[in-house]
Amino acid sequence: MNSQRGKMTFMSLIAMVILAMGAFMAFKFIGTNLEKKQLKKEVFDTLGTYRGSQMDGARAMEIIEKILLKHKTEILELVAELNKEQMIQYSFKYRIDTDYLLFKRSEIIEVADEISNYM
Repeated sequence: MNSQRGKMTFMSLIAMVILAMGAFMAFKFIGTNLEKKQLKKEVFDTLGTYRGSQMDGARAMEIIEKILLKHKTEILELVAELNKEQMIQYSFKYRIDTDYLLFKRSEIIEVADEISNYM
């Protein structure tokens, strides 16, 4: 019995590999969720920084597109407009791909929000 102490058996090796893969997949899942939240906040904060009398729908779309391209996402839909109440209403849809080693997951995320514009 003492000769087995500290040695790895085949079943313990398989258990260790399954545990490592599970930890990696959990890490990727949490990272993807954080990236989705961070992208939404970054768009809102950047539009908040650049708003003012120079802002119009085309400029807002350009800002959002630049942020999405920086994060290497596939842009599916992008709409931004300035309404009569001086609110910038924007919505965008993008695809994010996550590689989980054994499979890949593609997810489409839709964001619709608004921010007031200063004159």
